Amino acid sequence: MTKKHLWLAVLLIVLSVLLVPAIMLGTQVFQSRDNASVYGLQVPHLDGVSFQWTDTSLQQHAFPASKPMFSYMFMGFLSCSEICPIRIKQLHQLEAAIATDPMLASKAIQFLFITIDPENDTPTIRKAVIDDQSPRFVSATLQEDQLLSLSNQLSENIQSHSATNNHVGNLYLIAPNGKIDRVYTAKHLSTDKMLAELKQYMDASGNK
Repeated sequence: MTKKHLWLAVLLIVLSVLLVPAIMLGTQVFQSRDNASVYGLQVPHLDGVSFQWTDTSLQQHAFPASKPMFSYMFMGFLSCSEICPIRIKQLHQLEAAIATDPMLASKAIQFLFITIDPENDTPTIRKAVIDDQSPRFVSATLQEDQLLSLSNQLSENIQSHSATNNHVGNLYLIAPNGKIDRVYTAKHLSTDKMLAELKQYMDASGNK
């Protein structure tokens, strides 16, 4: 190897040593910026949800509905003293923000509360606490087999004939076709970030 070739080889090695970390750093910065826009959990492994539900007027409905709409879905019970009051407050905050947002106010977005305690969460109580609060709010009961099937699919830990009404209390953002796009756990309590994520998702879905 000539002296010229030796120096060229050294130069290439030095450039490689310097460039690889720079490329890795750039990739990490790009990924961190991309991930910063994602607030809720993405769950591509979950299938879309589909079920029949009953409203406070005892009318039957299918989910997802024939009318395309985005849904925030929450499973819980109204006498819950832990995550449920926090979730219901979140729904109120989100609905108020959506109602005054120029981009979202005219969009078909609903908030679906599914009771896991239909014996105590009667239609009258649900109507007063949930449905009457906004035209976007609806409360539902499911047949027990469908409720448990949905719970198993979403890992909500709802148990048949349980005296404690155990449940996880996640909030789900669901696309018009029933696909679960985001899951918000008990750690995801920022309505501002949820609203920003909804706008971003609707933009990406072509629902501007």
